[in-house]
Amino acid sequence: MDAWKKKIKKNLADFYREMVEVCRRCGREEDEINILFATKYLTGEELALFINLYQQLRGGIVTIGENRVQEALSKFNFIEREHSGLVGQFRKIMIGTLQRNKINKALTVFDEIHSVDSIELAGAINRRAFRVIPVFLEVNVSGEKTKQGIKMDEADGIIKSIKKLNHIELKGLMTMAPETENREVIRKIFRRLRQLADQYDLLTSMGMSHDWQEAVMEGS
Repeated sequence: MDAWKKKIKKNLADFYREMVEVCRRCGREEDEINILFATKYLTGEELALFINLYQQLRGGIVTIGENRVQEALSKFNFIEREHSGLVGQFRKIMIGTLQRNKINKALTVFDEIHSVDSIELAGAINRRAFRVIPVFLEVNVSGEKTKQGIKMDEADGIIKSIKKLNHIELKGLMTMAPETENREVIRKIFRRLRQLADQYDLLTSMGMSHDWQEAVMEGS
């Protein structure tokens, strides 16, 4: 575990060092960017260690993303039980596909849902929500059949419809770029989402481990 901690600490330091440089190149301020760390492969103990390492390096609240409701609940319960001092030190985001039969549980587990991929899912969440839940709408900007999300030509109507729902706060839009080595293609996809988001004063959630630099450059 010591070797793992050393590796994660180095990776975090390297990542933020590079982010400072990317921000400098594109004229952005580092503190305007909120990083969401996907932690689905971490155990409860590893997640607790990650949160501790983040606070040592950066301080403040860390944002984590989990893909499965039940696995996330198990990790969060472990942290509450074994590392109670970390409770309230991390924001819990649902980033995986949300099945209809998991909506009720997800609403009790997560602070936000970033994987709303249809107006039907948004409506189902709205009907079951006992509070206003912030969400990100997933948009399939690239049009790939392998990707989920609403189509670009449907986006305006769906965004307007979701904004009318009483128990949903449409906070932003998210997308994933195609798997390509062509960085300009990636930037074009991210740029199109940001332009759409700007029309409605929404945030964007874009970029993964291999293309986060392009996402930052395009305003994520």
